[in-house]
Amino acid sequence: MENRLNTARARLANSLLFVVDGAGFGIWAALLPTLQAKHALSEGELGGAMFGMVVGAVVSMLAIGQMISRHGSRTMLAIIAPLFAMALIGPMAATTYVAVVGTAVVFGALKGAFDVAINSQALVIEQAMERPIMASFQACWSIGGLSSALFAGLALRTGVEPSTLTAIAAVALLIPAVACSRSLLTEPPVRSLKRGGRRANAAVLQVGTLAFVALFTEGVMMDWSAVYAVNVAGAATWLAPVAYGAFCCAMAFGRLIGDRLVVRLSAPTLLRISGAMTVGGIGLIASVHFWPVTIAGLLLAGLGLANLVPIFLNAAGSAHPGGAARGVAAVSTIGYVGFLAGPPLIGWWSGSIGLPWAFATVALLASFIAITGPRLVAPRVQRSVRRTEKRVGSFRGEEVVA
Repeated sequence: MENRLNTARARLANSLLFVVDGAGFGIWAALLPTLQAKHALSEGELGGAMFGMVVGAVVSMLAIGQMISRHGSRTMLAIIAPLFAMALIGPMAATTYVAVVGTAVVFGALKGAFDVAINSQALVIEQAMERPIMASFQACWSIGGLSSALFAGLALRTGVEPSTLTAIAAVALLIPAVACSRSLLTEPPVRSLKRGGRRANAAVLQVGTLAFVALFTEGVMMDWSAVYAVNVAGAATWLAPVAYGAFCCAMAFGRLIGDRLVVRLSAPTLLRISGAMTVGGIGLIASVHFWPVTIAGLLLAGLGLANLVPIFLNAAGSAHPGGAARGVAAVSTIGYVGFLAGPPLIGWWSGSIGLPWAFATVALLASFIAITGPRLVAPRVQRSVRRTEKRVGSFRGEEVVA
């Protein structure tokens, strides 16, 4: 009974940390147009600031895994989560472009470390509960992003200074960031790897490539949706966070119903539908430059992208002989590089061909998922579902790890 209560507390605490993570990134993404206007940055220069975030995140992700293995995700989250919340203040408080890039590097480093740590803790909680619950954590991330975008939009609309806004957000996120780490679980001992490295590497690479494309697309939509709505679609500045919020809202809704859709439709079928919706939504954004249509396209793309990564993480659990946790960790890392690299690459690309054509390129890239994803993922998802059925028995509501 006590173990159940501890696990339930840990699930709630880690869910709140996912909200903090999503909200922090949401503030960053929603204020990018304001940051661009404040320093009169070109789209290429803004892409440079985003690249600084990528560099920081990649470096920290390479280091944090070993630190979590040594000290545990609970200990690391007690340090990382509060620092992540406070790092929100940096970019908007910066007075020069060099300072903007520097604070973006710091924010990215803490963001990357935070993501790895909360997902590691999510796997520990999932193992303790002996049933798939990853979808609920991912939904909390999207809900956090939506909430922060709406908050940012209302604050800007009422005339709150951006630097004041980030300070308020940092303090608000600092409270759960400090409080929640006490309720998290301690990792069990790490088991040694099984054999079968080459086949495992090939399988992880295949699924990881799909995750890379999906998260590349998701990162572009998150970081550039607000900018696109203002600069291309003609939305007022205060409406920019609404564009980001619409995308996050669609993502959250899609993830909340994702497990049921997989059971009803099958993962390969949902993958085809989701890929087509993603391509259709981005294509609509790129072809019709009117902000209500842009928001409609973001809703469609958000629904399409919502369950791509959950499906790929499910497949990753069967792809690695060292166990589901190692497979999920490997695919998550590959995918996360795409999530962080997509926005700055599109920034630089748009400097040559314009944002609409850059978005059209992303739509073309996303079509790769709809075409090849079902064939690569189907056998691994089926193995994962059979394993879940054995573990969970008659429980059918959350068969697929998201």
